[in-house]
Amino acid sequence: MSNIIIFLVCSLLSWAWLLNTWGEAGLIILIILTAKTTSWRWQITQQQFYRWGDLSSLLTVMLLLYFYFIQITDRPIFIGLKWLPLLFAPVLFAQLFSTEQKLPLGTLFYSFRKIQPGTAKTLDFQLPYASLTLLSGGAANVQNMSYFIVASVFMLGVLWSVRPKHTQKWLWLLLVLVMISLSHLGQFSLRRLQGILEYKSIEWLTGLNVDPFKSQTSIGDVGEMKLSDKILFRVKTGMPVYLLQASYNRYAGKSWTVSDYGFSADNPVKAQPKQLLQHLEILQQFNQREEILALPDGTVDITGITGSDFQYNSLGAVKIVDTPDFGNYTVIYTGKRTDTPNRHDLQIPKQHQDWITQLGKQLKLSSLKPAIAAQTIQSYFQRNFHYSLYLGSEPDADLALRNFILKRKAGHCEYFAAASVLLLRQAGIPARLANGYVVEEFDLQQNLYLVRSRHAHAWAIAYFNGFWQIVDSTPSQWLQMEEEKASLFQPITDWFSKQLFLFKQWRLQQNEEQNPLWLAAAELLAVYVFWRIYSARRQLTRESKKLNLANEAVISYQGLDSEFYLIAQQFQDTEYEKNQNESTQEWVKRLQMPELIALYKLHYQLRFDPCGLSFENRKQLQQQVNSWLKNQ
Repeated sequence: MSNIIIFLVCSLLSWAWLLNTWGEAGLIILIILTAKTTSWRWQITQQQFYRWGDLSSLLTVMLLLYFYFIQITDRPIFIGLKWLPLLFAPVLFAQLFSTEQKLPLGTLFYSFRKIQPGTAKTLDFQLPYASLTLLSGGAANVQNMSYFIVASVFMLGVLWSVRPKHTQKWLWLLLVLVMISLSHLGQFSLRRLQGILEYKSIEWLTGLNVDPFKSQTSIGDVGEMKLSDKILFRVKTGMPVYLLQASYNRYAGKSWTVSDYGFSADNPVKAQPKQLLQHLEILQQFNQREEILALPDGTVDITGITGSDFQYNSLGAVKIVDTPDFGNYTVIYTGKRTDTPNRHDLQIPKQHQDWITQLGKQLKLSSLKPAIAAQTIQSYFQRNFHYSLYLGSEPDADLALRNFILKRKAGHCEYFAAASVLLLRQAGIPARLANGYVVEEFDLQQNLYLVRSRHAHAWAIAYFNGFWQIVDSTPSQWLQMEEEKASLFQPITDWFSKQLFLFKQWRLQQNEEQNPLWLAAAELLAVYVFWRIYSARRQLTRESKKLNLANEAVISYQGLDSEFYLIAQQFQDTEYEKNQNESTQEWVKRLQMPELIALYKLHYQLRFDPCGLSFENRKQLQQQVNSWLKNQ
């Protein structure tokens, strides 16, 4: 058995093992062995090879479209990757059962199809197909060393089969093992780099706060994010609401963090008997495999998403794992989270103790009841401070917060939220800083609320009267100021966002109704119509070419009946034959025959002079050519 057959069979067995496709792999292996052990061969033309390539392309498009419209739990690209060996098997079979045993490159690449038959470049598709099969095995996404070992052994075998024969085997093996070790080390580095790039790119492109454990107050993160008009998700609810994404209870190292980093599948919020529950509906497209949801405080349950897991932390953050492409889910909540505060909820950083104490005395917070103290802090900031869209990024968070209180008296929501949390703690009230979104922009056409990046907000939450309550000290005009700075292109981007949203919603509805048959029929009909249009266009092109050739044959050009052409025929297959790329004038000069020069001049006048030759001159040309031919 040749090396190439071993590579093909091993790669298909690896594909079957990793993706549990034993039936498909067994059928392909059986056909390959049949082609190698029998003499069955067919004369397949270049155009027929192209049709086999078109078949594989058509199968690929149909598969991707089918799973894009029907199956939304898995990414269509990974579905296509999984079935690559099956999709390109027709091309491999066409080569194996052809008499040429080679594949024209135009079968795989349309750019090569313009090459004339007989001059087309070819390749042996067997090894590329084996590599394609090995690549397909990566769709299994195994979380161990299995795939790396399989790929390494395959590449080792291929390289061994083509190694230079004069190379010392031990040195060659050593170099290959070093290469494999470096690639193993590199994949972990690339994975870390990928994670960093994904985090930064998603944070930049979508404006989402993807870190539930840290909120920089130095202090531009949310302020920069709010400059975007992009619609992040939509909410169906009866009234404006605050959606909490994460809360923070420790001010350490000039940034807000959490004291409990753990997520668990157990929701700490439980509905009490006879407790009034509220509902809202969120329609959202997901961009990552894991995301932190923006939910109302006191979320009891989330329904409407299958195949995903929800994880909760003790400070109100909810994470979804294995996200769908689009989700339409219902949130059941109490609006009151009752978890007990801890010691971190009362800590005051020493670097801010002076102004906190001074302002606490000024507002007489220690003598007020918690609810009144919270209202006093809120009123103080709303009366004496101003909202600013963006003040720039201050490298020293402590200095930025101090300047906000003592000098500038203007800032965006993180300043107001951080200052309010510290003043609440000064009054003896457990408090935390919260990040999330304010739902307030209602769309009459869609009958729901739009949540944009600029609706991102920060506020304080305080624990009194037995549950955590919102204390939003940011002046209320912040929403209007953000809206006034909206881009002139917002209506255009909103229209495209709406069309995409309606399409995603329609897809989800079709999946829930589990009615894929008519979609599959519509997809096949669309493919058939496209193919008919493509075929008709090619037929029209061929007919146009035939018509042009016919028209050219009908046209009679002047001088084509010149007797001088008989002389050219006389010299065919001799050393005096006229070259293909040689003009008649150059040919006559090369022959150095004086008698032909006069004949050539008459011929040239007959051929290109609009008046042609006179009767006498034409007769002269005929007589001199005949005389020359007799003397040869």
